[in-house]
Amino acid sequence: MKFFLYLIIVAFIIFLVEIVLRKKLGVKHRYVSETSGKKIYNWVKLGMLIVFIIGLIPVVSLDEFGELFLWYIFSYLILSNAFDTFMEWKYLKRSKQYVISSAIWVIGLSAMLIYVFVLQ
Repeated sequence: MKFFLYLIIVAFIIFLVEIVLRKKLGVKHRYVSETSGKKIYNWVKLGMLIVFIIGLIPVVSLDEFGELFLWYIFSYLILSNAFDTFMEWKYLKRSKQYVISSAIWVIGLSAMLIYVFVLQ
């Protein structure tokens, strides 16, 4: 129960930070798939998902949704968000959307580390 309450609080904080940063920077949401980087973005995301799913099988069989599973999920989310931020920086430079994604990435990473090392 404590974990779900923590997730709700973190999601609310991320939501507020995104709204404030979008207003301050004057950034409208755009997608990398609307740019020339669409092909590479889709292929890399698909490849990451396939590797994640294949790697999930031994993780679940070894740990049965324990600490290793939690780290595996967090690692995938961190890598996926970092890739999104990089692609936004590369293909949406003028929109400065990558600044918002970077801030959300830092908040998410911090929240994960606080949960794992402080609250658990």
